[in-house]
Amino acid sequence: MYLSFHKFIMFVAIFIVINSVGCATQGESKDDLITVSGTAAYRQRIAMPPEAVLTVSLEDVSRADTVATILAESKQAFGERQVPLEFALQVPNSKINPDSDYNLRAKIDVGGQMHFITTRSYPVLTRGAKNKVDLWLDAVQPGASGQASARGFATPMADAADLGALPATFSGVTPCADCPGIEETLTLRNDGLFLLRRIYQDKSVTPFVEHGRWTAESNKLTLSNASGTQYYEKIGGGSLRKLDTSGNPIDTTANIDLTRAPQVESISEAHAWRGEFRYMADAATFTDCISGLRWPVAMIGDYLTAERAYLKARNVPGAPLVVDFQGKLEQRPGMEDKVVEMAVIEKFGGTQPKASCAASASGNNQSTAELINTYWKLVELDGKKIPIAPSHKRQIRITLASEGSRVIGFSGCNQFTGTFKHSENELRFSQMAGTMMACESPFMELEGRVLKMLNATTAYRIKGEQLFLLEGDKVLACFESLYLR
Repeated sequence: MYLSFHKFIMFVAIFIVINSVGCATQGESKDDLITVSGTAAYRQRIAMPPEAVLTVSLEDVSRADTVATILAESKQAFGERQVPLEFALQVPNSKINPDSDYNLRAKIDVGGQMHFITTRSYPVLTRGAKNKVDLWLDAVQPGASGQASARGFATPMADAADLGALPATFSGVTPCADCPGIEETLTLRNDGLFLLRRIYQDKSVTPFVEHGRWTAESNKLTLSNASGTQYYEKIGGGSLRKLDTSGNPIDTTANIDLTRAPQVESISEAHAWRGEFRYMADAATFTDCISGLRWPVAMIGDYLTAERAYLKARNVPGAPLVVDFQGKLEQRPGMEDKVVEMAVIEKFGGTQPKASCAASASGNNQSTAELINTYWKLVELDGKKIPIAPSHKRQIRITLASEGSRVIGFSGCNQFTGTFKHSENELRFSQMAGTMMACESPFMELEGRVLKMLNATTAYRIKGEQLFLLEGDKVLACFESLYLR
């Protein structure tokens, strides 16, 4: 009896030792683990086979010039399920630095071939980010290697929208309402970023440049940025044909095609950027609000102005600060003499201490908007609300860019550009030019009223997130700021 009891005690002791060793191997108790969870889905109506695998990774993306470090990863086969699929990742609390940046990335593979991947950033864990996130994945071009860039992005292509090798440049001369033509150059990059340059012939030698996110599904290419949404159709011969603001074909005999160029143009002219600037440990990064892409910041040009503004506005190293600047992307020597793409600040515009990229996109930003480099959506004209859904397709909007004092926008049927002058509360527009697409009623009539209003504007007033355009003391129109969504 004593022997049996002794053996029992030894068994218990061994059990405790084994479990203690097991806990030591794990290094963290259950209470010390942080859970990041959510769902993963895509918008296409495509069923995945049972062998499809969803992989979700939690990454440390604090350094823009190195490959992200994976802290936790989950893999699950679809089986009989379809999207959305739920996921949960656990990471030791001791591995999380409150001053670092963490991001979720997901992909769907079938037989080792990647079919879908996340193409924007999904921050978690720190700096106010939530730990429960719904991930949206974009389709990948057939034959893509599946190797994402250092920032974790891949080509956001659908199977049917084969644009050929990327990056690629498409160019052409398209119609202009009051000039010989608009020289357009569009470059699509592998990471989902597009750069678009327009030169209005006989109007100005200064090109207008913008950037944003591109996606493709079936034969339709979609460009999205602060100016709204533009659509193109892939046609034969490696060309893109412009579609109207609703994504439908345009009935015209004029040339509206952009042809694939033999050489890729980087489009390196400086233009307006808005995003989150971070400075820590003698290095800075910039995360673009429009695309979600992130770059190290080159310490040249007007960099010091940006750094000083950051240190004045932020007491915690690494905390994000929304900034505006005129700049460009450029290949420059990075750490260990490796050449990396960097953001170059040529002219610093200012800061938005109360804003954030996430708040701007959701409309929760409560700061006072700036006239320059802000996306303004028309909500009232001649005292009456504009009966247009809050969609980029028909959103009447203007953006006043600091570079070249240029105004660009959409007036109901057509894109337009021009110049502006402002001082104190005075504001005047001039040299307006635009495309000449026809559209159905009531948008044609509304466009005429919008252009008449802009020509009549002599002053402005900003109240919170609203811009009022005035003729003397008379309110002509009211706009709301959406920032660079």
